[in-house]
Amino acid sequence: LYDSMGFPLDLTELMAREAGLAVDVSGFQAAMEEQKARSAAAAAASKGDGALLTLGPEQTARLADEGVAFTDDSFKFDLGADAGATVRAIYGAGGFVDAAEAGGGETLGVVLDRSSFFSQAGGQVPDVGSLVEAGGGATFRVSSVQSFGGYVLHVGSLESGSLSAGDSVACNVDGERRRRISKSHTLTHAINLALHQVLGEGVSQKGSLVDDSKARFDFSHGKAMSAAECERVEALVRTMVAEALPVHIQTVPLDKALAINNLRAVFGERYPDPVRVVSIGPEVPALLAAPESDEWEQYSIELCGGTHIPSTSDFGSFALVEESAVAKGVRRVVGVAGELAAEAEAAGAALQSRLPPPAGGGSPPQG
Repeated sequence: LYDSMGFPLDLTELMAREAGLAVDVSGFQAAMEEQKARSAAAAAASKGDGALLTLGPEQTARLADEGVAFTDDSFKFDLGADAGATVRAIYGAGGFVDAAEAGGGETLGVVLDRSSFFSQAGGQVPDVGSLVEAGGGATFRVSSVQSFGGYVLHVGSLESGSLSAGDSVACNVDGERRRRISKSHTLTHAINLALHQVLGEGVSQKGSLVDDSKARFDFSHGKAMSAAECERVEALVRTMVAEALPVHIQTVPLDKALAINNLRAVFGERYPDPVRVVSIGPEVPALLAAPESDEWEQYSIELCGGTHIPSTSDFGSFALVEESAVAKGVRRVVGVAGELAAEAEAAGAALQSRLPPPAGGGSPPQG
């Protein structure tokens, strides 16, 4: 009750006493500790090996003192960009080292002068891939990417050869995985718009998780969505797929972005200035030319620093596979696209075929 619905323990105790029952408070506390441990483990797993290495204030100050500039990761938005880079620092569990060799199995972090890898941010999971030394003598397998105070740490292990500060490397991002993640990220924007259209303006984003298999979106809402509301959200997103709306992205001054009607932003989030505007449908210059237009209310327009697909047609198909509670007043939906959506639809059809017909005959309800 507490973890899923946000129902307070003291009210549970009160209601139990009224019914002549008692609450095992010590058992509750033990279960809460177990849940906290599971949550921490899940958070660490989402970061991969990145949970094992962090650059704290001491480490970032040392890099700055040694003249290491912040990582230029502007190449991360162009999957085909050639971000040839130079190793500026190598970091391990014991601190910074000048060089590393394969064979030790140690988790290492590599700081580059520039990178085409996307570091974990805004609910989007980090890229994976490899760093390959220019002469082909070393391959570093990247399993996580985290950003600390302007320095992007590529975390993983050295699979072959040796790597030293000053070496030139090529950034090889797993492109197919990135494309699936980008599809999920654009999907959260489409879901956000559909939820507002179905549930009203009381909906506000409370969190998200964007990975290569799903789009998970948490939002404020006081009660569970009905089956009809879920079907309407699903239908609205599928309409966006059928319309093949282009996805436009442009960096603009923050004050001009915030003036756009129907712009969605996460409450309390600190956005850079200038900021990236992601619009599904209208081109950004059109939004800036008539920011107060009522026309924009039918489109998804958000501030976002993530990666996206070029068009909603790239979703292929869409299915809403989960609606659940996260905490009091916070709901969660999970959507999938492409082959996963087709599989979900097939599974739903198979389940419906096993249901008995409703009273009075006819076919089982669809949805």
